[in-house]
Amino acid sequence: MDGCIARIFALRTKPMKIPFAACALAALSCLTPLLPAQQTPESFTIDATTPAPPAETGFLHLGGVSPSQGPLAVNSRYLTLDGKPLLPVMGEFQFSRFPEKYWQEELLKMKAGGVSIVAAYVFWIHHEEIEDQFDWAGRRDLRHFVELCAQNGLYVYLRIGPWDHGEARNGGFPDWLVKKNIPLRRNDPEYLKYVARYYDQIGGQIHGLLWQNGGPIIGVQLENEYGATGPGAGSEHIAELRRLALAAGIDPPLFSVTGWPTRNFPPHEFIPFFGGYPDTFWQSSITTEPPNQVYLFATDRAVGDMGAMTAGKQAGAFDLRHYPYFTTEQGGGMETSYHRRPLIQPDDIAALTLTGLGSGINLYGYYIFQGGANPAGKLTTLQESTTTGYPNDLPVISYDFQAPLGEYGQERESFRKIKSLHLFLQSFGPELARMAPYAPSRRPKDAADLSMARMMLRANGDSGFLFVNNYVRAYSMPERHGFQVHVKLSSGTIALPRKPIDLPASSYFIWPVNLNLGAGTLRYSTAQLLSRLDSAGEHTYFFFAVPGLRTEFAFDAASVASVRATSGRVTHANGSILVANPAPGKDTLLRVRGRNGRSARIVLLTEPEAENFWRVPVGGKDTALLSPAQVFAAGDGVHLRSFDPSHITASIFAPGGKDATRSLWRQRDWKIARRKIDFQWVTIRQAAARPALRMGTVKGRSHPMPIAPDNADFAKAAAWSLTVPAQPMTGLSDIFVRLHYAGDVARLSENGRLLDDDFYNGRTWEIGLKRFLPQAFGKKLEVEVLPLPGNALIYLDPTARAQLNPQGQTAKVMSVEVLPQYEVVLRPSAPR
Repeated sequence: MDGCIARIFALRTKPMKIPFAACALAALSCLTPLLPAQQTPESFTIDATTPAPPAETGFLHLGGVSPSQGPLAVNSRYLTLDGKPLLPVMGEFQFSRFPEKYWQEELLKMKAGGVSIVAAYVFWIHHEEIEDQFDWAGRRDLRHFVELCAQNGLYVYLRIGPWDHGEARNGGFPDWLVKKNIPLRRNDPEYLKYVARYYDQIGGQIHGLLWQNGGPIIGVQLENEYGATGPGAGSEHIAELRRLALAAGIDPPLFSVTGWPTRNFPPHEFIPFFGGYPDTFWQSSITTEPPNQVYLFATDRAVGDMGAMTAGKQAGAFDLRHYPYFTTEQGGGMETSYHRRPLIQPDDIAALTLTGLGSGINLYGYYIFQGGANPAGKLTTLQESTTTGYPNDLPVISYDFQAPLGEYGQERESFRKIKSLHLFLQSFGPELARMAPYAPSRRPKDAADLSMARMMLRANGDSGFLFVNNYVRAYSMPERHGFQVHVKLSSGTIALPRKPIDLPASSYFIWPVNLNLGAGTLRYSTAQLLSRLDSAGEHTYFFFAVPGLRTEFAFDAASVASVRATSGRVTHANGSILVANPAPGKDTLLRVRGRNGRSARIVLLTEPEAENFWRVPVGGKDTALLSPAQVFAAGDGVHLRSFDPSHITASIFAPGGKDATRSLWRQRDWKIARRKIDFQWVTIRQAAARPALRMGTVKGRSHPMPIAPDNADFAKAAAWSLTVPAQPMTGLSDIFVRLHYAGDVARLSENGRLLDDDFYNGRTWEIGLKRFLPQAFGKKLEVEVLPLPGNALIYLDPTARAQLNPQGQTAKVMSVEVLPQYEVVLRPSAPR
C-alpha cells in the first residue's frame, strides 16, 4: 500500500504533471489486489438418477410391539411405527437437574417445539450418592417423570450408563464406587455386582412403562463415549451390560451406544448414535475454533468428537451401511467451562440442524434441549471439576447449556428457529425418512473451504428437498451471486430456480423439489416449506420467505390447472405456472386448482411470522396459531407467556366458515396492564484486587490450565444485595431477574446458601425466581461477581472480552431488571 501511494505521488509531482485521470487509473491498478474479487456465478449439478439401495431389514435384531400403538421397528435407514416411516426429534431433559414441580410445563414446551422423544440421563450419583441408600424421590423420581411423558404423548429414551458423563461429578459414578479402586467400565465381577444392583433399581422404577407394556419407553442407551478395549472391555462389556439390563426387566425395542470409531458393541443388538456440536467447551484452546465440520453436508457421520466412523478411516470401525443415521448429541447449545466459554448464537444451532438433516439424519437428537441445574448433593457438590481428576471445571449449580429452553424454562431465540425445522419434520418427516442424500458434483474440499455454498439433496424417485447452507459459526459467508442448482432426476433435469438467484450472506434454507400438493405438483419454491394443515378435505401448505431471497413458486402445468395469488405475478412458461415475487405476509394466499379436481392453499409467511407459528388444539381441532408469546397446550387450554404484555396475542388460522372475513386468521387480544416490580439493589462491597488466576496441571492437558475459584476466592468479589418485595402472582407465570454483568464468576445466594452461579461469557444472566418463592420474597439475595483480569488465559467471545478492562480487572453489573412474565390461557372452547 505504501508503494502504491508513493507511485501516485510521484506521478503527480513530475515536472510535467500527469493528468488526473491517469493518476486515477494508476491508483485503481494498485488497489485492485486489495479489493474483493468479483464472484463468478455459483452453478451446481446434483445427479439423483441412481436410486438408493433399498433399506436393509433383518440385520438389526431390534424392535417391539406396543398393545396400544403397534409395532416399532428399525431398518438400515429409518424407524417405522405400525409400518409407516418415522423421523422424530429427540430432546435431552435431565429430570434430576430440574425441580419436579415444573416438569409438566417444560415437557409441554418441548412438545410445542416439535420434540416427540424425551432423552434423559439417569445419573447414578444422583440416586445412590451414599452406598446402598437409593433416592428416587422429588426431582430424582424417575418413574413420575416417565409417567408425565406418557401422559403428554411423548416417547422416552433413557440413557442409564452406568457411566454417563453429562458433566456430572465422576461422570455420574458415586464417590464410594470410585474409591473402591476396582476396575471400572469393564467386566470386573465386583464392578458388575454394583451395576446389577443399580440396574435392578432402575428396572423397578420403570416397571410397566416399557413399550411392550403400552408405556412410552422406546429405547435405552448403555454406557457413553465408550472406547475401552482389551479383555472384559469393548463389545464383551457392552454385551454384559445388556444382559444385566434385561435381567433387571429393562427390555426396550431399541438399545444404543455412542457412535465412537471402535467395534465396541454387539453389531446386531445395538444402534450407534452420533452427534456434533457448534463449539467445544472441553478443548484447551483459548482462541476461536477453525471452521467447524458440522456445517458441512456429509454422509460419513464424521463430525464433532463423536465422528470418524467409516471403516476406511480407522481399523476396527463398524460398517455404517447396516445402521440408520441416528443422533443423540447434536448440539442444542454449549455449556461453559471455566477455561473456555463459547457464546452460542441462534443461527449456530439452526444451521447445524438443517445441515444434519440434509446429511441424512433420520432421528435428530439434541443435547441439551432443556437446560437445568445440579441438585444439592448430600456429601459434595455434583458438578464435573478438576478436583475429581476430570479435565474441566463446570459451574457448581448451573447446567444451562445455552439450550433452546434455558435453566429456568425461558425460551431462547434458537428455540423458534429450530421449531420451524421441527414443524417441517412433523408434516414431511415420513417422506424425508425415505429420501437418500445426494451430493453435488462440486463441493468444498474441507470445513475451512468457505469459497462456495454447501448443499445436499435428499430425494426418493422424482421428489425431494434441497438443503442449502451458507452459514458457518464465527466466520463470514458472503453473498453468492448467480446461484443455481441443476437437479438431475429420472424424469429430467430441474433448474432451481429457473433463473440464477443471489444467495444472501449467512443464509440457510430448504427448497422442495416436485412436491405433491394433492392438487398437482409444485416443481420447486425458493420459499421454505414450514408445515401442512389438513381440514375439510383440503391441504393448506405454509411456507415462509427467506430474507434477502427472491421468492418464486413453479407449478407443473400438466397437473395444475390454475393458480390464483393475492400477491405476485402469475405467468406461464415452459410447461410451468410461475408465481414471482409474492409479498410475504399471513394473508398472502395462493389458491391451487389441480387438473384432478382437487384444490390446495399455500400461505406465504414472513420469517418472523414463521418463528411465531405454532400447531395447537383450539376448539377440539388441531390448527395453526401465530403469536410472539411462548405457547404450549395443556389440559386447561393453550398457554401464552411473555415478558411484554403486548405480545400476549394470537392469530388463529380459520379460513372460510360462516363468519369468515377477508383475513385467513381470527385475532385474539388480551388487555393486560403492564406491571412494574419495584426492587432494592444495594452495593455491599467493591471488588478487591485479585491475584492472577490459579493454574493447575489437569488430566489430559499438555499444559497448565486456569482452575475455577473456590469459596475463599469470593472474599475478593464485588457484592450487592437484591430485595424483591412480595408480589401477587395472579396473571404471572414467573418473575425473572436479568443481570447484565462482566467479570469472572457470578453467584446468587440467600443467607449463605448458593442458589445459582454463572461463568461469564457475555450473555445476560437470567434467573427465574418462582422456584425460590415465596420464601425469597422480601429476603436479601446476595449477588457476587468475582473480578476477571483482562489478560486471563480464558477463551471468551470477542464481544464478551470487549466488556473487560484489558489493563486491569473487571467485576461490574451494568444493569439489573426484575421482570414479570405474563400469562393467559386460551380456553379450548373459545373460538373468538
